[in-house]
Amino acid sequence: MPLDSPHDDPTLRKAERTVGYRFSDRSLLSSALTHPSMTQEASSELDYERLEFLGDAVLGLIIVDEVYRRFPELPEGAMTKLKISLVSADSLVAAAEELELASLIALGESERGTGQRGLRSALENVFEALVGAIYLDGGLEPARTFVLATLGPRISLGSLEGLELEHPKSLLQEIVQARGGTMSYRIISEEGPPHAMSFTAEVMVDGEVVGTGVGTTKKEAEMCAAREALSRISSA
Repeated sequence: MPLDSPHDDPTLRKAERTVGYRFSDRSLLSSALTHPSMTQEASSELDYERLEFLGDAVLGLIIVDEVYRRFPELPEGAMTKLKISLVSADSLVAAAEELELASLIALGESERGTGQRGLRSALENVFEALVGAIYLDGGLEPARTFVLATLGPRISLGSLEGLELEHPKSLLQEIVQARGGTMSYRIISEEGPPHAMSFTAEVMVDGEVVGTGVGTTKKEAEMCAAREALSRISSA
């Protein structure tokens, strides 16, 4: 580890406990936690930019591999959307905040006044850099362990809802057909005056109700039912 590293040993030990991995080369961990503003002020030799670049690729591979294995019936387009959701800035920042990484990042004076916007960017970048650092230090498996421990709980078809899934009925049909099943919809109730109708729809797979939805039109009700069915399938 460089003698002028902004992180002393207690900080690095805390960081190792936080990520659940002990580094053989702590200089990688130090770099992963160092904002570029520190190097600009000559306070450190290395920052997280190169590790972030590597970590982004490793993270994408791990997530795609897990989605591919966990949902063998999911079509390519839906896998792409799910991956985008999981590696998005919001997802990575949320994971970094849960780990309380903000207290471990070394920031230069020029960056400390950027407020929440600058911090969000740093949290996203540091998360990716940590993935890259763990990968370089220990290989793919410990990197996978870290990623799945932090992002794994978010890997579900429910994540697709946050992307404003345009065709939940089409996606559900593709999944059911891939499993060799059959599906159908039915409207089970129509309520309200003509100008403010409310419809309730059910979607059945192999004769079993797997989703129910309510909408102001039959189409909207069926789409809501399909979304519920997708959520149930992902957690089954």
